[in-house]
Amino acid sequence: MSRITAFAVATLFALGACRSAEIEPGPTVQPAPLRSANLVPSGTVMNVRLNETLHARRSEVGERFSATVITPLVTTDGRTVVPAGSVVSGVVTGVDPSTRRGDIAAIRVNFDRIRIGDRTYPFSADVIDTEPRLSRDESRILERAGIGAAAGAVLGAIITGGELEGILVGGALGAGVGSIISLGLGDIEPELDEGSVLTLRTTRNVQLR
Repeated sequence: MSRITAFAVATLFALGACRSAEIEPGPTVQPAPLRSANLVPSGTVMNVRLNETLHARRSEVGERFSATVITPLVTTDGRTVVPAGSVVSGVVTGVDPSTRRGDIAAIRVNFDRIRIGDRTYPFSADVIDTEPRLSRDESRILERAGIGAAAGAVLGAIITGGELEGILVGGALGAGVGSIISLGLGDIEPELDEGSVLTLRTTRNVQLR
């Protein structure tokens, strides 16, 4: 899973990006069974796969995106509540396309809907972990780059609090709601490719009809 490591942070400092951040670790287990077939409670973990690429230079604030549920949510007695193939969607609420060497490009996303079958419900969730999908060319770029190891570690990191979030929020990212995802260092193509896996944790109950 992708999250900032001590090595990456040290490398960022060495590159002049003297910033600190708290990176919230994501779960390593499958989603826990639900107690009810009529409720997805706040705090439920979900795994989804991006249907579009999120890009720090081409994505725009207000742009909508979606992701497909890849791990079904089931009850303790085996009933499927949220099947694989359900779709969560959201909106880009901030973009920082930093291009300076050693700076972190970032995007903020806010999930607001989930479609289960032919019904759509209000939905809210934080991104707590990512597993970026890299094309062959992107992997080669990271291997060739002198800061490739740091860029790879920073790509997809979830930024929660600390000086780094303060700098991003106070700068190009602007004020807004949602989760902040690092899209790597500014001199590497700053994107989270279609097909990347996100781990979400719901922040409100979803009452199902």
